[in-house]
Amino acid sequence: MKRLLQRYELAGLTLFDSLYPAGLKQPRHAHASASFSFVLAGNYLENYGRQTHLRQPSTVILHPPQESHSVDFQSEVRIVSVHFDNKRLAYIRDHVDVLDSCTHLRTETICWLGHRMHKELCRKDTLSTLAIEGLVFEILAEAFRAKDISERNAPHWLDQVEEFLHEHFSESFGFDEVARVAGVHPVHLARVFRKKYGCTIGEYLRRLRVEFARRQMSTTRRPLGEIALAAGFADQSHFTKAFKAHFGLKPSDYRRFFCKG
Repeated sequence: MKRLLQRYELAGLTLFDSLYPAGLKQPRHAHASASFSFVLAGNYLENYGRQTHLRQPSTVILHPPQESHSVDFQSEVRIVSVHFDNKRLAYIRDHVDVLDSCTHLRTETICWLGHRMHKELCRKDTLSTLAIEGLVFEILAEAFRAKDISERNAPHWLDQVEEFLHEHFSESFGFDEVARVAGVHPVHLARVFRKKYGCTIGEYLRRLRVEFARRQMSTTRRPLGEIALAAGFADQSHFTKAFKAHFGLKPSDYRRFFCKG
């Protein structure tokens, strides 16, 4: 069970400072209100739609209302979350669309703003309400700028590449085949993909495979060797190395600690 450390309300906003224990799994659910979360400490996995993301400290994650997601806390995690009522959300949407889709951001500016917001939440003096409100809007502005730049700079063919990788991650194919899907030169593909996703296509594929394997371990009792092959790894040894590099635990240890029952 999570521990609510503090709650703070101001006009149209509710802030929660919460602590989540390691190993806690929240099944797929949705929140009625729009919100964003700032990760103070710890790591967790969040799944929405067809995507799974590793959330790390100093990351802000923005969620639109009624978005369905599930969460798997890898370690003890502390989060400050900000929820918007309908009136506040309508006001924000009149200016920016940053709360219309799930967005995440991890920059030096977001790190400073998020920790400053938490300090004001703990301080709670006569000026905290004004300070917190200002910091919340600064975080939204920073997220919108990053989203706007990303959307303007990302070519449409990257969506085709992402869809192809998600549909065929367990298969064996070459870089040239992905470039043909995109309709661009392999060198251009490599440069643009890294700029958008912060990793190579090989690293992205490895992440998809270990995330698939983790879900299989959590929801089935299939042998690890069988899961490794289904995920696209050459053998269980290759799978073990990739899984440990991603999660910090061997698959057998992860299953023993987090997949009981």
